Amino acid sequence: MAKESKGHIFYYKDELNDDFEKTKTLKRIELPKDYKYIHTNIFFRAFSFWLYWFVALPVLGLITLFGGISVKGKNKIKKLKKEGGFGAYFYMNHTSFWDMIVIQVRVAGFKRCNIIGYTDTLTLPRFVRFLAIALGFVPLPSSLKDFRKFEECLKHTKDKKRFMIIFPEAHIWPYYTKIRPFIATSFKYPAKLEAPAVPLVTCYTKRKISKKPKITIRVGDPVYPKKELSLNENKDYMRNECYKTMCDIASKHSTYSYYVYKKVEDDEVKTN
Repeated sequence: MAKESKGHIFYYKDELNDDFEKTKTLKRIELPKDYKYIHTNIFFRAFSFWLYWFVALPVLGLITLFGGISVKGKNKIKKLKKEGGFGAYFYMNHTSFWDMIVIQVRVAGFKRCNIIGYTDTLTLPRFVRFLAIALGFVPLPSSLKDFRKFEECLKHTKDKKRFMIIFPEAHIWPYYTKIRPFIATSFKYPAKLEAPAVPLVTCYTKRKISKKPKITIRVGDPVYPKKELSLNENKDYMRNECYKTMCDIASKHSTYSYYVYKKVEDDEVKTN
């Protein structure tokens, strides 16, 4: 069982929908009719390449390195690459705004990733929004037409042998040490593309000289779709296997609660 600190306390009622993200005031929007999922403009692609390899990767890599963030089980990613599993989907618990950055620079290594997320990112200031898209942000579709373009993007990403990042818990719970329940919908993507799903867990342990916990990313064994199962059966199978692995990793290795989470059963609004 994780040890509790005497820090911040969050009260929640719904593990699926409660959100403690500082930027939760952003609103999800409908995608513009002319939104491009696959960018073919040579200038955009050149800028995206430069931004990722010469700015984001070295700068953010140093930040995570000096921040003491370590990765355990990275050999499973290396093995996956050797087996040609570049189109793999990373599924990770969502406990920090920096989660996606850690995956990109410390887990995926020298292989680009795309990140699936809600459209609220597109409500950020224009320049910030442009940077997010250039670094691989892929918004969830908001119409049938968008969904077709979205699926084409997923196939394009696999053909390019890039990784895809998904946070199935959807909402950020800072420093949370357990795995929240999540639905199986997003597992339809790797099931349909016959790509492996890789469970990742951010684990927190107590430091000797700091109140803030040490962060370790642990990589679980890849889960592959089964040929004898239907698309929906594979979606559920892959979700259940990933969830089971993530819960097991968290229960064994996430041992320090920097923030405390307490469930309330009534309509009383509690503040910290």
